[in-house]
Amino acid sequence: MGRWVVPRNYVGVAVMGGIELDLREAQFSEPEVTIHAYTLMGGIEITVPEDVDVDVSGFAFMGGFDHNASGPGVPGAPRVRILGFALMGGVDVRRKPQKASTNARADRELDKP
Repeated sequence: MGRWVVPRNYVGVAVMGGIELDLREAQFSEPEVTIHAYTLMGGIEITVPEDVDVDVSGFAFMGGFDHNASGPGVPGAPRVRILGFALMGGVDVRRKPQKASTNARADRELDKP
């Protein structure tokens, strides 16, 4: 997704399709943001940076809602709450390191006059 600002509340709905939400290059508008993830025969993949505090508390029926990425981040890092429901679909939340090469290129672009 590249650089973007995550609002305090973000809603993702996937019906017989998919959403890929990458927060590794995102800036957070608030110290705590909430992502509402709803799927119906679809899937949502959410990738968060390794240093954020993550709380996943969704529910799935005949599908899956991945809680493995839940856990603390570094002190002072943003908190990402992921709530929602998956019906015959899934929500996958995973931690990955930030993209170093993309960040460096984006920073150079921002530094240009």
